[in-house]
This record gives sequence, structure tokens and C-alpha cells, in this order.
Amino acid sequence: MLLPIPWECDQVDQIRDAVVQVYDEFQQGIEPDACVARMPRAEEQGADGAAVLRSASSQGGRARHRGGAAFHAPGDWDALIAAFREHKLISGEIKPSTWHRVYRHHMNHVLGAVAVAAPPQNAKQLLEALARIWADKPGGRTRQIQIQSTAALLRWAVAERRLGEDWEPPQDLSVFVGRSRAAKAITTPLEVEHTLALVRAIPDARWRFAFQLMAAYGLRPEELQHLQIRQGRLWCTYEKVASRGKTRPRVLRMLPCDDWADGWRLEERFPTQELPPMQPGLGGGYVGHYLMNRPLWKELRREYEAKGEKLVPYSCRHGYAHRAHVICDLPPKVVAAAMGHSVQTHLAAYSRWCGDDVVDDAFAKAELRLGQGLRAQSSAA
Repeated sequence: MLLPIPWECDQVDQIRDAVVQVYDEFQQGIEPDACVARMPRAEEQGADGAAVLRSASSQGGRARHRGGAAFHAPGDWDALIAAFREHKLISGEIKPSTWHRVYRHHMNHVLGAVAVAAPPQNAKQLLEALARIWADKPGGRTRQIQIQSTAALLRWAVAERRLGEDWEPPQDLSVFVGRSRAAKAITTPLEVEHTLALVRAIPDARWRFAFQLMAAYGLRPEELQHLQIRQGRLWCTYEKVASRGKTRPRVLRMLPCDDWADGWRLEERFPTQELPPMQPGLGGGYVGHYLMNRPLWKELRREYEAKGEKLVPYSCRHGYAHRAHVICDLPPKVVAAAMGHSVQTHLAAYSRWCGDDVVDDAFAKAELRLGQGLRAQSSAA
């Protein structure tokens, strides 16, 4: 490929502008040969040839900077999303199963939003188009994930100079997520008596064992597929990737207050007891589907909802955390390590259950401990 400009010292400006033009148009998907073919020959340029090239180059640069025109076509958005997926996986931010389970669905909505007669021309228009998909569910979790994942795509594309600055999404996405008009039910810890009743009511031995594991060790449903015996103890090898980092394998510990689970002999049974088959990355869906078909689970859900609470598979895990703090008096740092997440995540998730009754109980226990300590010191003196 040769530029139609003499390789002379007095042509430096023209050569520079021509190279910039080729670069800009290549970023828009135009092959360099095609770009050069459209340039005027040296004999056609005349005295103002440099100005012609600078004008073409600046127009291409503005088009790219103004709205990322190269990605208005759905095919180009396909390539952009594929590159974004590769970045997320290579960087370790997410696992392939997370892309398949969460991002893929929302990226398909992005492709649908740009594959219209008048596609969005900037970040605001795209986010507004996606928000309209769930216009009847302001503040909903699915709508929130759609907006957040799309914003992440756009920020990455702008940072990589694949889209122009008009595609930079705002930091505050609340206007696109919306605000729910309904009061949000709080997912609630499962009470011990309900845990035991559900164990008795589950007819399938495989699912009963799975439920016992979740209740006794505070497991995420997905973690049922990542258990193994190491040196006679039950371990979870699941690595959850989140914004605060990746969880590490951990030994599973039953709470000192949960003597009701001693008779289950979970570690002893694990090598031979079969668990229900589940597809990797979809453990939560499998557990939720099974429980929703259990009559007692449906009945308990109605009871919890009547109190403004919400019963979900994670309620087993919530119950573990609640007992660890309220009954066992374990500090957040210890409980977070036992459950396989950061202290920040733990506090954000479980501080919501710290009502006045919990605070009063904690103060009463602290007063009792201090009183016993002072009496012991007095006796020693």
C-alpha cells in the first residue's frame, strides 16, 4: 500500500495527515487500501492538497470521536461484545459460566436495541432503550443488572477507544434503573424449627442431603457441586469471583450451637451419599426449582411473606450467619471467613437483621461477660 504523496521533505504535513486519515478510517472498519484509493493523486491535489487531506482526516476523527460510528451496525456490535467478553474472562473478573448465565442474556438485549432502523447514537439513548424493556418494573433486579452490565461494556469500549466519548455512560445510573414503587421484601434467615421440618418433608434422599449441607454449613446452592474431603474434613473449593476479589477454598465448620445437626453425620456420609445432578453455574436455579415444588416450602413462603419477609434458598445461608452472630457471638471477621466472603460483603448482606432486639441481646451478653470478669478479678485480689 503506497500513499499517493511524494516521499519528499516538503510533503511532511501531507504524509502525516494521510496516515492519520488511514488510521481513523481503519478504526471505523474501512480497509487501508480502500481509504488510500479514495485519496486524490498528487497531481490532483494542487496547492491546497494538504488542506484536503487534513479536512478528510479531521472529519473521520470527529465521526469516530462523536459517536463511535463504526459500531452502529449490529455486526460491529457483535464484535465489540465478543471483545468485551474476552476481556472479562482473561482479566479474571468473571467465569465463563457467569457470562453464559448473566451477561449473555443482557448483551443480546444490547444487540436488539442497536439493530433497529434508527439505532441509539450515544450512551444515554442506548440505556434509555434498554430501560424501556422493563418499563413496568422500575428498580427491578433484572433491569438493574441490564443497565449495569451495559454501562460496563460502554465504559470499557470508550477506554479502549473502540467508541467515542459520547458513549461514556454516566456514573449515576439510577435514572435508568428506576425506583421500585413497591416495598422490597427482605430475604430472611430460615428458622431452625423450619429447617428441621423441611428435612423431614423432603422425600428424595439426594435432595434431603443437599438441603442438610446448606443448612448446617451455610452453603451457597452452587457450592454443593464443589465439595470434597481433605484430611478427614469437608472442604468447599468453590471460587466466587466478585468485585472485591476471589474467594478461597475453605474448610466447612458446623456452628457450636447447631447440635441438632450432629446426628446427620454429614462428613461421614459425604463420600458415599449421592447428591442431585446439577448443571455447573446453575445450582441456585436447580435448588430453587426443587424447593418450589415442595408443599411445605410453599406454605412457609406464605408465612414469611405475611410478615413482610421473603424465603429463598439462600435463607439457609442467612440462617447460618444469623445464628453465628446472635447465638454464638462470633465476630464478623470470623463468620465471613467461615462463609467464604469478605468482611465488607458480610456486613452489607447481614447487618439488615441487626434490629433493636439483637442489639439489646448483644449488650446484655456483653454486660454479663464483663460482670463475670470483674467478679473474677475481685476474687483473685
